[in-house]
Amino acid sequence: MTYEEFTTIAKREISTTEYHEVVEPVYNYHPVINDKLTAAKLYDLCGLQVFRDMRPTADQIAALEAEERKINSQINELRFRLKEIKDEIRKMGTATPINADKED
Repeated sequence: MTYEEFTTIAKREISTTEYHEVVEPVYNYHPVINDKLTAAKLYDLCGLQVFRDMRPTADQIAALEAEERKINSQINELRFRLKEIKDEIRKMGTATPINADKED
């Protein structure tokens, strides 16, 4: 959600700095914030402090998601390398005279 979207929905004023440093990370990562309207209503009801209080949880989720992306990237790289090795072994195996005479 952009700052403009948030300020259109929310009834309270907020600076761009507070939005980007506090509200946006909570909106993007905290598991209880489902949508823009929920974030704006929470801000209207409780103010910025509730978002400050929720920030550590949002930061933990963000860090875990980044770690998950990194691990998934490593897994994909390993799968690709494994496939390359298996393909090379298959090529080598079909080129040997032993396999050429083998009956299935």
